[in-house]
Amino acid sequence: MPSSHGFTPDRVADGLRRWLGDGLGLAEVTVELHEAPSATGHSSETVLFDAGWSAAGAPERRRFVLRTAPSGHTVFPTYDLGLQYTVMERVTATGAVPVPPLFRFEDDPSWIGSPFIVMDRVDGQVPPDRLPYTMEGWLLESPEDVQRRVQRTGLETIAAVHAIDWRSAGLDVLDAPVFGATGLDQQLGAYEYFLEWGRGDHPQPRLHQVARWLRDHRPDPEPEPVLNWGDARIGNIIFADGVPAAVLDWEMATLGPPQVDLAWSLLLERFFTVELAVPQLPGFVGHDEAVALYESVSHRSVGDLTWYTIWAAYRYAVVMMRICQAAALDGVDMGQTEDDNLALTMLNHLLAEHGLID
Repeated sequence: MPSSHGFTPDRVADGLRRWLGDGLGLAEVTVELHEAPSATGHSSETVLFDAGWSAAGAPERRRFVLRTAPSGHTVFPTYDLGLQYTVMERVTATGAVPVPPLFRFEDDPSWIGSPFIVMDRVDGQVPPDRLPYTMEGWLLESPEDVQRRVQRTGLETIAAVHAIDWRSAGLDVLDAPVFGATGLDQQLGAYEYFLEWGRGDHPQPRLHQVARWLRDHRPDPEPEPVLNWGDARIGNIIFADGVPAAVLDWEMATLGPPQVDLAWSLLLERFFTVELAVPQLPGFVGHDEAVALYESVSHRSVGDLTWYTIWAAYRYAVVMMRICQAAALDGVDMGQTEDDNLALTMLNHLLAEHGLID
């Protein structure tokens, strides 16, 4: 839930017209903004717009998506749009998964007040987050075979991301030694920093307790790292007839064990069903069958996912802590607080189920 202080339609439309004209040298530029999607997303600003111009005397018109870091009270400590763009470029070059066609990355904030990414718009449907796809929307209303295809192809997409040879693809740009030596160390270190930054002066004893447990019980030996999509879930895929047409939202991409993405995707499915007391979609298979499907298409054995499930729930609780805090700072009543919310409740449920941490 980004804050949009200073991010106004008139300013963005005028900035984009100037950018396309003065910045890129296009003639007879027109820009028409559309409303930003409201069903998904909690971090970066996303705006749909159409643009037209004249190139070599011939008119051209494109349907674009603009993505820029939020202003005001942000969810994440940093937003490196340049790194996101590089990751998307290099994933695109592998051909492993469909990524929206990229147009430009602009690092000069003077055009619209922030660096931004522009990419082509991809037609299709995205399973919504608010309200979630288990409660309303096209996926809930779809036949069971379409639901089954969405779940299956979502897991296949995660496996395809993990199959990328990240070293030869140049995705070692995601290596973050400032936070640790290995993929998991870096992820743990980054979220420990995130927790300290996000909590401000507000104590979070439960989250600190879980962070220590995760450090003390981290997998040993650590699985070989793969490209972690980061926010791996069907809500970040545009589907056409139940098949992925574009894989979105690479801002949380890292390097780490494949179990990290798998556990995250399964955790979000639990959140939208068990934790909200909503039935699973009739076309979806259960947890164990989903794990088996991932293993069959990835040709990997993931083993015991308990640690990775707690890691995913902890991460989600840290993110939700900051979402609730940022909302409160913006005067938005979410009906939840930074230390009393559904993500923290889910974390506590999982710890109790597994008999971990009193």
